[in-house]
Amino acid sequence: MIALPGGPGNDSNYWSVGEFGPDRLSLEKSVSQWYKEGRSKPFLLAMPVLDPGPDTHGIYWVASDIPSQPKTGTWLTEDVPDLMKANFRTIKDRAGWSYMDSSTGGFASLKAVLKHPGKFKTDIANGPDIVPDSPLWRGHEKEMRENNPKVLAKRLAAAKGPDVYVAFQVGTKENAATINAVKNFMAAYGKGPVHTGLWEIPDGTHNGATYLKEMEGPMQWISEQMEGPTPSS
Repeated sequence: MIALPGGPGNDSNYWSVGEFGPDRLSLEKSVSQWYKEGRSKPFLLAMPVLDPGPDTHGIYWVASDIPSQPKTGTWLTEDVPDLMKANFRTIKDRAGWSYMDSSTGGFASLKAVLKHPGKFKTDIANGPDIVPDSPLWRGHEKEMRENNPKVLAKRLAAAKGPDVYVAFQVGTKENAATINAVKNFMAAYGKGPVHTGLWEIPDGTHNGATYLKEMEGPMQWISEQMEGPTPSS
């Protein structure tokens, strides 16, 4: 599972910090506990940085190979998986690969699963951005369209697969635009090979602690779609 943070996404990944606020929530501890309880697959967790630099002045790279910019799309869909494969006993089939994320990282992972369904099967998208909106896209409208989850979902539907599974989480106290964007995406594109589920978090806000605290349901749902490891001989 590749766990992506939201902005600024540099120079650390808040899922790897190991705690969120007074509840001391930890992604590693949570995943281990859910597996012990039989509620999820066991996961190797990769927690890379999202961006090559801080998002000062509204500049961010949206996990895409924007012309004349660092290839953050390649970094997250090729380099990070290759690093995991080279150092750990990973599952080769796409059913063994998933994303988890929030905010800008949610856009990154949603796009990755829809753009590379032959590599990744599932995603937990927490309060995600739905469309590419970085100012770095100016003058590159064609490339921006090729990284738009709406376009990619429509294309995947036209190709009739392969199937992907996206579990969305949103807090009821998030920005209404975020909630509506997720629901509109599901209504328009959550059909055919694009399978979606929505978990709404009562009084939840737009932050990692909110999402992690309620992630057991989405984790169980995507685990049901995934292949697990077998004991080594």
